[in-house]
Amino acid sequence: SVSVNMLGRSFEVPLETETSVGDLKASIAARQAVPVYEQELTVKGKYSELRNSDKVTPGTSLILRLRTVLDLSGQDAVDFLEKCPEPIATIKKISLDCHGAQLVDATVLRSLTSWTHLKHLDIDLSNKKLGITGCMALASALRAMDDLKTLRLCLQYSAVETKGCQALGDGLRGLSSLCKLTLEAPANCMTEAGCAFLADGIRRITTLKELSLHLGGNQLSAKSCEAICTALKALTKLDDLSLRLGGNSIGFTGCAVLGEMLGELRVQRLGLHLGSCGLRAAGCSVLAQGLASHPTVSSLHLDLARNSIQDAACCALAQAVESMVQLR
Repeated sequence: SVSVNMLGRSFEVPLETETSVGDLKASIAARQAVPVYEQELTVKGKYSELRNSDKVTPGTSLILRLRTVLDLSGQDAVDFLEKCPEPIATIKKISLDCHGAQLVDATVLRSLTSWTHLKHLDIDLSNKKLGITGCMALASALRAMDDLKTLRLCLQYSAVETKGCQALGDGLRGLSSLCKLTLEAPANCMTEAGCAFLADGIRRITTLKELSLHLGGNQLSAKSCEAICTALKALTKLDDLSLRLGGNSIGFTGCAVLGEMLGELRVQRLGLHLGSCGLRAAGCSVLAQGLASHPTVSSLHLDLARNSIQDAACCALAQAVESMVQLR
């Protein structure tokens, strides 16, 4: 047998020959009603977790800890979604990186709906063709997570079009406890209407303190900037903002809207990524005016690469940065 100590309580697991950690976990799950996904096994006196493929011999002393974080990638992440067990109370954070694995049916995302106690969710569905069905399933899961504090959704090349954005916006608007949101959805053929749906959902999360929004390489315009800025102005607790709109044709009008918004926000950390956005000297000048009227910024990242910016606009930007006395 092997000796297992769990929360100060010891028990024996019959073991006649060498076996894998994965099989041992299954045996513990059957005998002690501790789900496999909750088990974190280490050899007594050591701190590195045993992998499922590791071998255990009879007479070994093990420590069993209950997970608070579930971190899976590749096919393991997809298998978890497809065979999602009953919620485990001790697990407060789930991180699933499905990149590089085949997601057979996006509707398996609905299996997360029962994990209502989660505080943190990080899920990467890049290159998975979610479409409207997958987005609706994901939104259904989000609506059930009232206590979520942090959320990261990576949806690059995920076929999130207008109706998918509408579903995701509906899912986001109910996250009344969310403090940190990272939404990465570049290269999805997103239109003005889709962006407006997402922005409206974000606007309702008035508890947000940190927001990273990556919508580069879509089909957004100046009107999309208006929708985003309207949402940002409603987030009065926002302290950290990263806005990535590179590869969208927002032009002068979009810059004017962003500049006006910058004059009203009071964030301390600001990132603006506007590469290849069709900006010209006039657009940069209005951005500079917005930055100059934003005295609270202590950390600034400004990316204006691959735009036709002239010397006068660069000088205006430099003067604006110099006037930001809080910059470290």
